[in-house]
Parts: sequence; structure tokens; C-alpha cells
Amino acid sequence: ESISPRALVLPFVMMKIQAGDFLTALDIMRRQRVDMNLLVDLDPISFLEKGGAEQFIGQIQNINNINLFLSSLIDVDTTLWKYPVPSWIRTEQVTPAAPSQITEGLSKVNKVCIKVREVMLSAEKDGVTASGKIVKEGHFLLPTLSTFAKENPPKLEEALTLIKNSAQGEHSKQSKRKSILLSEHVQSSIQYLAFLADYELIFNTAIGMYDFDLAKAVARHSQMDPKVYLPMLKRWRELPEDTARYEVDVKLKRYESALRHLVAAGQVAEELAIEDHFEKCLKFIKEHGLHKLGLELFKDDKTNRRSIMVSLGEHLLLERKPEEALAIFLAANPRHLDGGKRASRSCGDWRAYFACCAEDGDTVDDGTITAIAESISSKVCNMREQRDNYASAASILLDYGEDVAYAIDMFVSAHLWSEGRRIAHLHERIDLVKKVVDGSVSYARTCIEDLAERASTFVKTIERYAEVIVIRRDAIREAEEAGILDTHHDDSASMFSMQSTASNTSLRSTASGSSVGSVGSVGSVASVSTVISVGATSTFSFTGEVDLLKHNSKFNNLGKKKKKKKPRKKGSAARRTKPGSEEELKELVTALGHGCPDEHYVAVISETVTFLLQSDKLSMATLLFESYKELSEAVAQSQSARLARDKEEKEEREKRERKEGRIDDFVEHPCEKDINAIICKPLQGCVQST
Repeated sequence: ESISPRALVLPFVMMKIQAGDFLTALDIMRRQRVDMNLLVDLDPISFLEKGGAEQFIGQIQNINNINLFLSSLIDVDTTLWKYPVPSWIRTEQVTPAAPSQITEGLSKVNKVCIKVREVMLSAEKDGVTASGKIVKEGHFLLPTLSTFAKENPPKLEEALTLIKNSAQGEHSKQSKRKSILLSEHVQSSIQYLAFLADYELIFNTAIGMYDFDLAKAVARHSQMDPKVYLPMLKRWRELPEDTARYEVDVKLKRYESALRHLVAAGQVAEELAIEDHFEKCLKFIKEHGLHKLGLELFKDDKTNRRSIMVSLGEHLLLERKPEEALAIFLAANPRHLDGGKRASRSCGDWRAYFACCAEDGDTVDDGTITAIAESISSKVCNMREQRDNYASAASILLDYGEDVAYAIDMFVSAHLWSEGRRIAHLHERIDLVKKVVDGSVSYARTCIEDLAERASTFVKTIERYAEVIVIRRDAIREAEEAGILDTHHDDSASMFSMQSTASNTSLRSTASGSSVGSVGSVGSVASVSTVISVGATSTFSFTGEVDLLKHNSKFNNLGKKKKKKKPRKKGSAARRTKPGSEEELKELVTALGHGCPDEHYVAVISETVTFLLQSDKLSMATLLFESYKELSEAVAQSQSARLARDKEEKEEREKRERKEGRIDDFVEHPCEKDINAIICKPLQGCVQST
């Protein structure tokens, strides 16, 4: 008896591989159950590019050992985790490959399979291996099948082709009455391939090659029911070639190939019902969404191409893509106007809708025109887009409905005073001119109230913001001192600064070294009690698990009925924001951002002031102008006053810190730059000069 310690086996095997003695190495690895990936992983460049694979095939005479090696391949370098190579073995002769060299382009398994297959096929073609061993054609059939099945994805079609070609080479040895695919050689090869892959997958691959004799040979030794596959294969043999291939592709869910064969079957078949055949193709296109391929296959048939485009447009409408559907309907030749009208109504393109109606000779009734205008004007969007929608609705009412009064209402709603006045004068409607002027006056009053409310709200909000931002700065500073990274969502510091912003500083000063020495001082006692009340919770209790041993009695609390807890408040009370928290700061920042009118609102105010001046409404124009000016001044004064106070507090803090002998960097919240930059945009230059 003898033993083979793994610590001695592995270095010995590595030395044999390094020396090119694959026969000895493989024999030891097989007996000692060493992972055969080591044959490649020790020096992959040498095995793949410097003749290692040729030496391996030339030395290994047992076909089963080659199959064992191929079946054990995995896409992992075993020298990195399983079999580390000792430094005294990895000499200059061994060229270690980086993982990228092994898997570049192809995986390790695919590279090794391709290389070994090339070597075996080349040896069969030459009749001799690299070591001088004479081999016959088909000698490496099973290992070659292993290389096809081991690749990812498996190349089963190439493997079946190889089996069929090898069977044709032995055709002269077989009886003429017996099919070559039913020979013992072919059946054993198929059985071996089935050992590497599933029978059903091999059968589907065989019928996917449209070789029904080969599929019958594959199914012969499988668990498939002959009553199922024999009639199916017989039927496909009797069908025309393209029709049979179409049914095979449908079974294998290769729908693009199935459509190609279906179209080809209609082209070669001498049928009178050509239209019925196209309907079958169109139905198949609709079911599987093959419109692009259908347009390519019917590019020379104008009528059928248009039908496919119409089908594509309907498909896009069902998928709620009306813009794309509209483009497809109008790109058809001739145009599909009915689909274009439905798609344009769905996507809100009223220009395309009325163009399709005019081209189709369809008159639109007044009710439809009004409904379209109202649907466009009622879309929910921002102020700028809403204004454009009202203008579009007014154009529809004027151009197609000739409803001047309703169009003027749309212009008034859009605050397009000059355009509304122009249209009213164009149709000689003085009453509508007055309506436009009255609308501008009413809008000016609304703006005056809104601007005044914005000014008061901004002043109150900026004052609260000045208090909260100090609390949040202290929270960030304390979190940084405690080593907490996420400082923006820590609301604990707001408890310290609710009554006064100087409480944090007093807490630090009472805990400083000067106050520790005074044992009986009031300051030291206050600081300790403050810390306890804020950061500590008592865990001491006079009752515990002993209460479980007591009986329920009226003389102890256990005998009393427990009071029902009050239900939690719902609504605004439950969602109340914690004062001084990060959430409150976010709400204040949002409110301040909406405090100043945006660019579009400022432009509308400028146009309204100009129109009021042109309409002899000087007093209202002046009020509107002054209201905006007051808002602008209130924002500027509030901002400057807050920044001045902030600067003073910063200087006082720096002085206090210098006295205490420490200098801390000034903490700034991320939102401060945006808030400091808030300012009202100026009105248009013509309004300012007027």
C-alpha cells in the first residue's frame, strides 16, 4: 500500500504539465481526482498558442480520457483559488495569463473546445497526430461531438451535421435497403450526444435543420411517443418545402424565419386565392409584431405594403403611441386618412386632424369644432403651455367655427390682450374690444392681490428661514463633531435650539474645563442635568419579570383594567412638521422658490401693463406696476437684512471661538446658495422706461 499526499501530487503534476508530459499528468490527475482544468490554467498561452493542445492530443490515446478532460472544463482559473502555483514552479518558462487573456473575446471553455477540435480534425485529415500516431477518419468523432456540446451556447446543429457526414462516409459498408442514419455507428453517436445534451433539444435542432430523416433517427432512442412524432414527420415530408419549413419554424417559435417561408410558399405555389394567402401573412404579422420584416418582404407590392403600414399604425394606436401612428398612417401611399384623423385626435395634433378632414372631404360640424377647442384648452400643464393651448383653441374657433365671441374668450383666458383686440377690430366687434379691456383690468386686479400676498408671505417665510437655517447649521456642526456622515437628515439638534440659538454654545461652555473645577457651581450641575434630559433615558425599574408571578388583585395595578389607547390622529395633525427639522427647511425653501414670479409670469405682467396703458387705463397700469415694484423691493430688502444679520452672527461666533481658544470652519447648508440668489426679475425695458 502507498499514499499520495495532495501537497506532493499537485507540484509533481504541475511539473509534468510544464514539461509537456500530458499523458503522465492526466493519468495521475484522473486517479487522484485533481481538477483537469489545471492542464490549461497552469499556462493557457502555451496550451492554446504554443503547441500544448497538439501535444495533448498526440499523447492521449484513450478517447474516453479526452472526453473526460473536455467535460470537466469550466470558465474559472483554478490556479487563482483551488490550486495556487508555488513560486518555485512558476519560473520564467511559465507565462501566467491574466484573466482578460483567457476570456478575451471568447470564454476559456469555448477557446479550448475550438482549439482541441481544430487539432483533432486536422489530425484526421492528415491521418497522423503531432506525435506520429496514425489515425483513421472518424477516430476523434466522440471528442469532437463533446467540443460542440460543451461550448456555450452548444453547437448541436454542427454536431448533427458531423454525425450525418460521418455516416455518409460509411455508406458503402451499409446495406442499400437500410438508411445510413439508422446504422449502429450513427445511433451510437446520437446516443453519446444525448448524454451531453437533452434529447428534446437535439430533436428540435434536427427538425430545425429541416432534416426529417435525421430527426427520426434522433427520436428513435428517446422517450418520445412514436404515435406523435412519426405522423408529424410524415406530414412534413409530404408538404411543399416552404410550407413544411414554415410549420417547423412556428413550432420552434422562429417567427421571422416562419414569415419568410410563408411568403416564399405563396410565391411558388400556383394558387388562385393569392389574396387569401396575403391575409394569412398579414394575420401572422399582426400576431407576432413582424411589421418591419413584412414591409421588407413586400417592398415591391404597393397594395400589400400599404396594408401592412395601416396594420402597423393600428398596432401603435393600441400601444398608446399616437404620434408614431399618425406618421405611419400619413406615410402610407395612398394616405390612410381615417386612421390619421383618429391618431391626430388621440395625440392632440389639431392641425393634422383638420388637414386630414380637408383632404378626405369631410366637413366638421360646429359641435365637434367646439369640443376639440375645449379639449385643447382644458389640458393641465404649466402656465406657458396653457397659454399656447388657449391660443390654439382660439385659432380653431376662428378658422373652422367662425365663432368670434368664443375665440375672444380664449384669447382673454390666454392673457393675449393685443391679439384679442386685433381680432375684435378685424370683425368690427366693438363689444368684444371692451370685453378684452375689461378682462385685462380684471386680471390686473388679480395680479395685484397675488403680488401683495406673495410679498407678505415671502417676508414671513424668510424670517422663519433665518431661524431654521441656524438650527440646521448647528445640527451639521454637531454631527460632524460626532463623526456622523449623513448630517442633512439629523433632526436631533433641533431640540437644543428651539428657544434660543445660543443654547448649543452655552452647553459647550458649561461642559468646558473651567467649569469642571467648580464642583458645587450651578453651571456644572445645569450642564449635567441638561445632558441627561436630552441624551439619556433611564432603564431602572422597580417592576420587571416579577410582576408575571403576581396574581391579579384590586390591591395592585395588575388587577385594574387597562385603559384603551387613544387612536392616533389622522390628517394634518399626524403630518405636522417638526419645528426646526430638515423637513421644515425643505418646505421653507420650496415656498421661497415660488415666492418670486417666474420669467413667464413677469412677461405676462409686462404685457398687461403695456396693454392697459394703450387702453387708457393709466391708474390700473400704475397700480399693477407699483405692486410688482413693492414685491421686488420687499424681496430685496428682506434678503439684504437677513444676509447682514447672518454676517454679524458669523463675526460674533468667530470672536467667541477665538476667546475660547478654538477655530471652527463656518458650516454652510447646501440650500443657502440657491436661497441667497433669489431675486425678482425686472419687468420689460419698455415698461420700466414708461
